Amino acid sequence: MNNSIIKIRKRKDKNDAIKSAIFAFADGKASILICGEGKEISTAVEIAEILRQRMGPAVEISDITLGSRPFYRKGKNNRNRKNKFDNDIVSQIEIEISKRL
Repeated sequence: MNNSIIKIRKRKDKNDAIKSAIFAFADGKASILICGEGKEISTAVEIAEILRQRMGPAVEISDITLGSRPFYRKGKNNRNRKNKFDNDIVSQIEIEISKRL
């Protein structure tokens, strides 16, 4: 497999993610997948745009996938739920950046 996956967990990991992506391209990876969910969707988009601007015409955003998954809460915050099996939904984004041929 000739691609890397970078998962964004916290906003302060932004600089490390950018460095990892640049090093992955330098190591010969053909594409990079940037994944973020919830509050970190905006961070994932920002990282993709920074990479596109810094690397110029060498890279392009080749695919964007949006989705969601169930998010189950633990603890005492379940008072307002009608059913103990109710869940929330957390949004996800995957941005694929690849080298231009």
